Amino acid sequence: MSVDIILSIAPPADDTSEQLITVHQEGELPEYGQIWVWDMLYAQQLYALGECDTAAELSETLELWAVNMSSKVFQPRDHVSRKGHDRLHAQLDLKLLADAAPSDAPGHEEKICVSIHGQSGELPRITVNPDILPATTRFWLVLAVAQHFIQENPLFARELPIHVLAFRKYHADVEPGHSATAAEQAPFYAIEKALKYFQSASQSV
Repeated sequence: MSVDIILSIAPPADDTSEQLITVHQEGELPEYGQIWVWDMLYAQQLYALGECDTAAELSETLELWAVNMSSKVFQPRDHVSRKGHDRLHAQLDLKLLADAAPSDAPGHEEKICVSIHGQSGELPRITVNPDILPATTRFWLVLAVAQHFIQENPLFARELPIHVLAFRKYHADVEPGHSATAAEQAPFYAIEKALKYFQSASQSV
């Protein structure tokens, strides 16, 4: 498996402007693999950010969304989308490259490539190029990849809130997000907690 997710992040006019990001994916991920990829990317980027205000803002943004969305994971997808509940950030304007107008790309955008490599049955290896990025770029990178997967896969949209809340618990009870241990172990914790949640939910139906 070899997949590249290429994002172009346009510079916003000011702090209140929409953040335009175009995305283009080369290669296909299995739908069950997207949550693994995002969990690992989120943990990786929190570690790279370290203990800073941007990392705190990223976690808070995702956690506030997840708290609201967690009560809606079994609602019809069309209803959730129509109400805007699956939009991660009010300022995030994510467009597929094929759908972006020429005027959307002023020529000064920052380009980032998230590469996913792995064999069937193995954990994917995720690299971000360039690997040295401003904190704000890491913030939008995590949100944009999640929003892209939400738009592509209803299963990911249903699972993501539970994973985010599991990350919150891990960071509060076990290790903070900027620790090397969390970067490695938090994704496994999130997968395990989400699996137990959905198994319990299916048994109670």
